[in-house]
Amino acid sequence: MAQGSSAAQAQVPSGRTGIRKTIGRVGAVLSIALALYIAFHQPPPGLTVNAMRASAILVWAVCFWIFEVLPEYITGLMMCTFWAVIKVVPFDRAFANFSASIWWIMVGAFGLGVAATKCGLLRRISLFILKLAPPTFLGQTLGLLGAGTAISPLIPSANARGAIASPIALAISNSLQYGRKSSGAGGLFGAMFVGFCVLGSPAFLSGSFTNYATMGLFPKGYQLTWTTWMIYALPWLVVTFSGVVVAIYLLYKPLNTVALPRNFASDELARLGPMGREERITFIVLIATLALWMTESLHRVSSGEVAVLSICVLLAVNVMNRDDFRKGIDWSAIIYVGCILNIGSVFQALKIDLWLGHALEPVIASFLSNAYLFVIVLACAVFVSRLVIISMAATAVIYTIVLSPLVVTHGMHPWIIAFVSFAASNIWFLFFMNSFYLLAFYGCGGEMVEHRQMVKLSVAYAAITIVGFLVSVPYWRALGLIH
Repeated sequence: MAQGSSAAQAQVPSGRTGIRKTIGRVGAVLSIALALYIAFHQPPPGLTVNAMRASAILVWAVCFWIFEVLPEYITGLMMCTFWAVIKVVPFDRAFANFSASIWWIMVGAFGLGVAATKCGLLRRISLFILKLAPPTFLGQTLGLLGAGTAISPLIPSANARGAIASPIALAISNSLQYGRKSSGAGGLFGAMFVGFCVLGSPAFLSGSFTNYATMGLFPKGYQLTWTTWMIYALPWLVVTFSGVVVAIYLLYKPLNTVALPRNFASDELARLGPMGREERITFIVLIATLALWMTESLHRVSSGEVAVLSICVLLAVNVMNRDDFRKGIDWSAIIYVGCILNIGSVFQALKIDLWLGHALEPVIASFLSNAYLFVIVLACAVFVSRLVIISMAATAVIYTIVLSPLVVTHGMHPWIIAFVSFAASNIWFLFFMNSFYLLAFYGCGGEMVEHRQMVKLSVAYAAITIVGFLVSVPYWRALGLIH
């Protein structure tokens, strides 16, 4: 996410950049003032002085994330350091989750993504899937959505996936002779963006680093395996995938039907040539890693151990070199997630999570009694929050921190909070509210579509994703996620 934010900010006009800096400075002052007020306020019944100070530091960090005062990973590191420096918890508790399995899963997942991108494997997989799709607008819409969804588990960065797919979508649009900013071009851009940057991110544990961050906040005993996460998300994925296909066809169907040259994907694959040594090795390691993640309950080798072993293999055979390891992996995002993971550890130690649950229960309990109403209210709350909170990860983290303890006491798995809040946060009503969208937009040269064309697809996605949540409720209840 840090890379995507940087790429997006580089495209922001200087006038708007100045406004955002001013907002950031004002936000910084307000954040510090609010944190100091909380830190020195008399603790309410059920909380200690240390709990108040830990909460104050978290509030300060969240406000810094909302106002984008500093890069997210710097704020995260400062948050954990402040917890240790002022002795609200010991240092090993403040940084406990940097040794956790879930953090190392993410390190391995990013490393695998770097290797697969570097050697061209992800582009080859995408083109191969497009080759299977009919050479028409609807066929290529399905192809782009399918290709993006299929490779999402292979790399946890939607920014990287969007960077790979943007030129492919533009080339397909050109081959179909769709003019810039035409309906056909808008449809293909939308299919590319939703397929590569939206659907797979919440649906697969390895689809986004945000999933690792939110799962690390679950109470003890609620962590999931890679396969379990995918199974829980499956109905939503099917409904949302199908709904987006219909929406794109109805909203962007071109007036003139032109077929893609029959050999387009084959020609692009031919230009790549046969799979080289690095591609073959990366492919084998990727398949083996996914297989071991999916069968963790059988062989009892943790996903973190598998991830570290996989990246060690790639380094040992020189598919990844020292520079790839240092510069290719998004260490700022990984550090940021590690800091997020520690929030759960600190809050559980100080019993802040239980206090939050009891405090919010009178307000939210009425919604929790009806799971259908609850997911609608939660999704709509996220939509509104995203107008203020620019970071999708911060949005999902905030809702997971606040609501997880409460929903657990009412018989609901905290995964539902993390999943719904992240899936609902991936909207793009306003141009600058989604860094993934910005990267894809400018990855096509900024000329393939106009933002106003894509707003209607964002509205459609928002409605479709709620339908997906509602369809999933009885499924989640059958699996025991809702009691």
